[in-house]
Amino acid sequence: MKDIDWSSEVTRRQDALMRDLSSLLAIPSVKDVATIAPGMPLGVESARALAYMLDLAKREGLHTATIDGIVGYAEYKSTEYEEKTEVAPETAEELQDDYIAVLCHVDVVPASGEWTSPPFEPTIRDGKLYARGTIDDKGPAIAALYGLLIVKELGLPLRHRVRLIVGTDEETGMNCMEAYNRHEHPPLAGFTPDADFPIVHAEKGQVNSRMTLNLQRLGDGDQLVDPNQDFFKLQSFQSGTAENMVPDLAEAVIHATAPRLETLSTSFKSYCANKGLVGEIVFDSNEQNADTAILRMEGKSTHGMAPETGNNAGLRLMEFLYEHSFTGNDEHFIKGAVELLAGDTSGEALGIACSDEVMGPLTVNVGLLRYEPLNGEAFFHLNIRFPACTNGEIIVSTMESRIGGYGFGLTPPTLKPSHQVPADHPMITTLQAIYTEQTGQEATLLSTGGGTYACKLAGCVAFGPLFPGELDTAHQADEFIAIDSLMKATALYARAIYELANLDYPEQIAR
Repeated sequence: MKDIDWSSEVTRRQDALMRDLSSLLAIPSVKDVATIAPGMPLGVESARALAYMLDLAKREGLHTATIDGIVGYAEYKSTEYEEKTEVAPETAEELQDDYIAVLCHVDVVPASGEWTSPPFEPTIRDGKLYARGTIDDKGPAIAALYGLLIVKELGLPLRHRVRLIVGTDEETGMNCMEAYNRHEHPPLAGFTPDADFPIVHAEKGQVNSRMTLNLQRLGDGDQLVDPNQDFFKLQSFQSGTAENMVPDLAEAVIHATAPRLETLSTSFKSYCANKGLVGEIVFDSNEQNADTAILRMEGKSTHGMAPETGNNAGLRLMEFLYEHSFTGNDEHFIKGAVELLAGDTSGEALGIACSDEVMGPLTVNVGLLRYEPLNGEAFFHLNIRFPACTNGEIIVSTMESRIGGYGFGLTPPTLKPSHQVPADHPMITTLQAIYTEQTGQEATLLSTGGGTYACKLAGCVAFGPLFPGELDTAHQADEFIAIDSLMKATALYARAIYELANLDYPEQIAR
């Protein structure tokens, strides 16, 4: 390898990198079904973000392509690669397989919560760049692109092609990678800059399903408030904006007689004070004699892979309602929430708790809570992340038997198996050597509850961008990336691309 100062190469390009990143961050690329159109299966802004990334790559002389409007790639092959294929011709299929992948995504989760500065107006404060997507995953995507461009501009020889794969559906199902795999051959190996440094070589599997209340079977959900009976009526309940986020806001609409609502108001204020929660209660007509009250609760949003680090506003509000008298469907919905889900991110009450040494414990995030009985809607969306000691089929079967007694069932689940790349894979040992040499730190192998693109391609791992000890603000208000860390990551990506594209990949490992 040439004697290359990778950090200096990044520093020379820092201003351009920051300009390109800021423009990408300004695109609110949240999945939007209202703007779906031909060639834009996830909406206008997601398509615009994908086009922006590919246009940047094309501007720099990379070959680009899009697939089904949902994913694209930018590819580079050096002169040495072209000479190799001319001198030693192989079959067409082998040539298609001969590439290293760097997997990124440009879609983002909704920008909920209170932001210090607008989430799609990139702002620098105290050496940090704030905006939705800075750490997950637009900042790392631009860093990876610039890493590839450094390799290209230095004219470094590569034995294998390199593809920067850019998806737009990572946050809401990874259908983009399904589309990619339908059309393209898998890579020899690769990484995604969408987790933590040093190297995440193991990812938990996932179960996504809605735990739905059978309103028709239970009946009696439309009872009216009788002044001679001591109960409340839950007219509606809303909490959460994305399945893979911990909800930070919740709202319940309660109907009751005026005296009972007055008592409820006092009780709610006391509950919030005792629990250290932020909440409010307002009356429909702003009068104490109104018969409808709206209760609002605040929590703390965080990534669904670590629900124990957040505070689920929906479940906290459900716990308050559990202390009061409801009947029929209202009672069943609240009881199911509290007795099966609240205060339990490990799945103990559902009977699915487990853990292993590599991946750690199973986690349960209740990302969406909805109750609109007049519209026939009553469900909790469960985002479950499990280690290799169990599997999705066992989890689903166990839950179905446990929740049935509460009047709940499961919608057909989406299952993703756990993913692990062996520690002796040549790509992993190479990345470990690169990380240790450039940072001076031990390159410990990690596991995650997060689901990254790595799980969609054999031989792929997650590599950064978050360095040990740094605060992870993905999926939170005031999401940021430290600019110095972004530049360090870019240097690591440049060298990783160069070295991975020159490795030998034995047939039994690569295929």
